[in-house]
Amino acid sequence: MTTRAAEKFGGLNLKTIEQHFAARGRVNIRPPAQSSSSMELGSHTPMPTQSKSFTGCWTCRLRHKKCDETTPTCSACGALEISCLYDKIKPDWMDGGQRQQGAAERVKIEIKRAATRRRGRKRIQNITRMIGDASSSDHVITPEPCRSSSSPGTTNGGPGESSQGLLNASPPFEKSSGVGIPTPESSVSLNTPSALSTSQDLDVASLSLSQDERELSLIMSYLDYVFPVLFPFYRPSILEGSRSWILVLIMKNRGIYHTIISLTSFFFSVVPMIQSSDYKMCESMNSEELQKQADLAIKTVLHDSLELSSQTEQPLRESADLMGNVVQLLSFEIIIAPTQNWMMHLDAAIVLFEQIFGSYGMEASSPSLPKILAQLSDAPSMDLGPNITLWTANQAAFRFFSTILLVNDIISSTSLEQAPRLHKYHKFLLTDDRLPGDIPLQLEDFVGHENWVLLLIGEISSLDVWKKEQKKAGALSMMQLVQKASEIEQRLRNGLTHLDNPDHSSRLASKPGNPLAFFLPASPDITHSLTKIWAYAAHIYLHTVVSGWQPASPEIRDNVAKLIISFQSLPSPALLRTLVWPFCVAGCLANAQQESTFRDLVMSMGSLQMFGTVRLALRIMEDVWRRRGSIELDDWDIAACLRCVGHRVLLV
Repeated sequence: MTTRAAEKFGGLNLKTIEQHFAARGRVNIRPPAQSSSSMELGSHTPMPTQSKSFTGCWTCRLRHKKCDETTPTCSACGALEISCLYDKIKPDWMDGGQRQQGAAERVKIEIKRAATRRRGRKRIQNITRMIGDASSSDHVITPEPCRSSSSPGTTNGGPGESSQGLLNASPPFEKSSGVGIPTPESSVSLNTPSALSTSQDLDVASLSLSQDERELSLIMSYLDYVFPVLFPFYRPSILEGSRSWILVLIMKNRGIYHTIISLTSFFFSVVPMIQSSDYKMCESMNSEELQKQADLAIKTVLHDSLELSSQTEQPLRESADLMGNVVQLLSFEIIIAPTQNWMMHLDAAIVLFEQIFGSYGMEASSPSLPKILAQLSDAPSMDLGPNITLWTANQAAFRFFSTILLVNDIISSTSLEQAPRLHKYHKFLLTDDRLPGDIPLQLEDFVGHENWVLLLIGEISSLDVWKKEQKKAGALSMMQLVQKASEIEQRLRNGLTHLDNPDHSSRLASKPGNPLAFFLPASPDITHSLTKIWAYAAHIYLHTVVSGWQPASPEIRDNVAKLIISFQSLPSPALLRTLVWPFCVAGCLANAQQESTFRDLVMSMGSLQMFGTVRLALRIMEDVWRRRGSIELDDWDIAACLRCVGHRVLLV
């Protein structure tokens, strides 16, 4: 591969995509947990035998190892990259009997699996070194071991029972013609650069589109159940192509194919359809499928990135497919393993997005979504009426993944304490001022709320960054801060007033009727309610940026009360999983009397609370509530809440 190619596009892949996945090896997946308290113990490398710890973390005590009692992660657990559990209350699985023995056995299984992950990481790192050093990228974030003061999956760091560990590696696939798919047992020769010359050399075997019944069943389950749970407001009409593009994408994109099967397996592991003795068997089968397909997804994306970066000119469609792969893996990472590894996926997706626009989407020095969409189709777009355009599968996929990436970038900025990295695209892609030929992205079509409120959250995040930079430099002007905040607050108030205007209607209401509506489940139009929820949370966020941590202030108490009423008024408690960020913002500033209300809201979701980041949000709230009497009011803020579990979180 030439240096020019490496710098042009391979620089991204080798320093962001490749390094990003090389750091992973295999996916670090938490076993499905069926209770609010579950313990996961991770990888192990040979260490000298040490004496048993009686005062250290529970992880070291379970392993009969000496603990140096460093918090939040002791040296032994940090070196092994495993969860470190500190708790004053003895976990109930430490019973000196069968439950403790079972937890120890799960550790042994995970030790073997971790060895495979380490070998995989080393192998991919060797591949990267063979290709050559690429230019450094500011977007790459090296993963750190998960630091947690409580058991993974717990709400408040209380005792918990270990759930079933991940099963052993799956048997190899048959090799046949078709798109390249890696097999777990295949190996890579690293002796010469020719090892990269073919797909087979890249640890990739082949699999035809004729899949077994189980995988096809999981794909249909994803389309019928899992995707609607993940994105309940994304319901394009049949005139817009419906959601058919998802099936097209699954069948042609191997990385997304495996990610979706893995995600669906996890869904049915934590959301039982029926409670019976047979469920444990189903859980075991789904756990095995989860690990197998997750490994294949990572390997396939790595292969695609290497293949794409080796080309002098990177085709738009292949680049868009790779971006979709990474965005899908980002969603997968957030749901399956809520550690800070999501940052690597986000970094890779953002740089891919920027390079796609830089190469294919610039018009008169401005980003142009219509220009990219036109190149993703062999025929011109068909406008069938107001707010109705018939999209091809490639166009619909790029619009969807671009929207999800823009949302994740804004929400992540509140945790990362940095301005949204895609801010310069907002006025072109998320505008409400549609010019002739423009086809802006409307968030209510994808995530249920209007554009303006999320854009203002991004501006508040940028204001927070500005304030901290000025304060650090000793140049903070409170007059400037208040002036900037007042402008944002006025726009928030104007937006809320506009929502209450009787003449204001949602996009759903303005679309033509669906001729098949009688045969489809009706969905209430709650765009206004959802937008208000985000606006109330934005008010709270803005207030903490300007005035610090003031949970007793009238403005905070008023907005928290409004949010509680709004959450309780949702048509279904399950919709709470799409509102995790405003839910967490409100909960962190709730008073002691309101704590039980937030716990009850989570419990009302039933088993769906295990799928997504709702329980992580509640865990953050519980931690903030415990600190209530010791918080430094001038230094504590929303970003501090979002990292109080030991790592920064993305609540989407």
